[in-house]
Amino acid sequence: MRRLLARAAVAAVAGSIAVASLAYSNDPGPLDPVTQRGDRYVPEPPGTKSNYDFWFGPYTVPPGHDLNRFDVDVPLENGMATWIEPHVVLASTLKEPPHQVLHIHHSHWFALDPGNKEDNYYGHNAEWIFGNGDEETRADFELRSAADSHGPIYGEYISASNPQIMIYMLHNKTATPQEVYITLKVHFIHGTMQELNALPGRPYHDVRGTLFGRTYDVKRKAHGRGVYESAKDDKRGPIQWTSTVNGTIIGTGGHLHPGGERVVVENYGSKENPCPDDGRGYGGTTLLASDAVFRNAPLSEDFQMEVTDPRWRAPIHKGDRIRISGTYENKKHAWYEVMTHEGTYIDPKQPPGPGCAPHILGESRHPPPGVNLDKVTGPPSFHFSGDSAPPTGRALPRDGGTWIDPVEGVVNRNWAEEHDQFCGTEWGGDPCERPLPKRQEGGGMSSPQVQIADFLYWPGDRTLSGANGAPVQVKHGTSLTFVNEDAALGIRHTVTTCPWPCNGPYVANYPLADGVWDSGILSLGLDPVDEQIGAAKLSASTPTNLPVGKYAYFCRIHPWMRGSFQVTR
Repeated sequence: MRRLLARAAVAAVAGSIAVASLAYSNDPGPLDPVTQRGDRYVPEPPGTKSNYDFWFGPYTVPPGHDLNRFDVDVPLENGMATWIEPHVVLASTLKEPPHQVLHIHHSHWFALDPGNKEDNYYGHNAEWIFGNGDEETRADFELRSAADSHGPIYGEYISASNPQIMIYMLHNKTATPQEVYITLKVHFIHGTMQELNALPGRPYHDVRGTLFGRTYDVKRKAHGRGVYESAKDDKRGPIQWTSTVNGTIIGTGGHLHPGGERVVVENYGSKENPCPDDGRGYGGTTLLASDAVFRNAPLSEDFQMEVTDPRWRAPIHKGDRIRISGTYENKKHAWYEVMTHEGTYIDPKQPPGPGCAPHILGESRHPPPGVNLDKVTGPPSFHFSGDSAPPTGRALPRDGGTWIDPVEGVVNRNWAEEHDQFCGTEWGGDPCERPLPKRQEGGGMSSPQVQIADFLYWPGDRTLSGANGAPVQVKHGTSLTFVNEDAALGIRHTVTTCPWPCNGPYVANYPLADGVWDSGILSLGLDPVDEQIGAAKLSASTPTNLPVGKYAYFCRIHPWMRGSFQVTR
């Protein structure tokens, strides 16, 4: 990831300055992207609060593309960002499309900051301001500031003299072009840090953002523990970041791909002053268990990741080793090119408190005697009124106590307005599979090769008629080779097996890989932040030892694409 984003920085700086500050609107009108394009940060007295929309685009996202876009925005005023949330909207309606049509696969905001020791991606030349993925996590410093009325006002300081690099991966999951805008909603307090801290009242603190993690595959183990835990199962060792500062962590949250269940964050301390093993993680002092919260069906694209309670704080010292472990289900499915990442904000102006463990403001740092941590619930799911609101209420442990376990995360936002479809009668949805047409019950034509062209598998695609739509016949002991003919158009594909018949419509929790075989991404590797850059892979062949039987498959990038083949004697 580090080398990929480093290349992205070069591409981004070479890009055009394409965004203006806009008057913030929860319900944009049809002319907003045009009429507000000319708006700029109007100089305001220090301490003035403004809400803005940043409009990027319009972009025409070609059919099936999932490549990155870059913008460089130079702010015209200094100030602190205190609330950040990105969206993608269709240019025709200015409404957010369903995830199954088009979505932001990930978005990141970096600020040029030479010498930044927390930077893991740009060679210590930038600061991570904010980022999210499929789970659409919101950055909300306002809740954390409101949690302590006598403490500092938190935010990410944006300097007018530093370029702001925006990276968006827009994933068009359809076979038609989509014209879209990216909107970045920002709450902003005007003024330099010196000007803000000269005002009466609470001090203003510029937090430091850091992001680290890893990308990997999760193989299916039908007879294993049922989960893949990177701390236990990744032979490359721990996913770790070593702190370069002393301070207080004011907030952190995990990032997973669909199929993920939990990110556990721990502080192992420095080698000279290790943190104790609290028995709740993998050997360190647990800071957060960030769970995936699904709206409807488990293992769905329609989910969000928990973050720390706004009242949560944790000490951190220079040299402390922060480790994360991602948990993915792997009893029934395999997961490819998944991520476990952690975004963390540190206030270096607040000296670290005692020990290593986190705590909730206004609460004892240790549970009362007799409290069973295995039975303690987390804080309440906060009710959001408008864009941001202070947390309300306190959670009660299931044993009747009143102590809040700071390790347990909370939801970070309301559910998005779009409602993705899901399947599974056990979840209250329609059946995932469809009746199998007779033409697909028998064998199709024999062929050593399948071309992937125009979003179809030729032969063997489920939508084709006659022999072309029946399972391709492959003799046991031989291979079937898939070739991506769409690669010349910048379209990436995969061939990923799924449980037979795997013929239902693409929804938020379907189809899912069964782990028998995956081609990997077939592409020219042209995306500046694509892991395959410089390593084009246009074809892949099935193993020669696949057992006799029928195999269904789909494309992980365009999950509505379906095909099948049959291994015969």
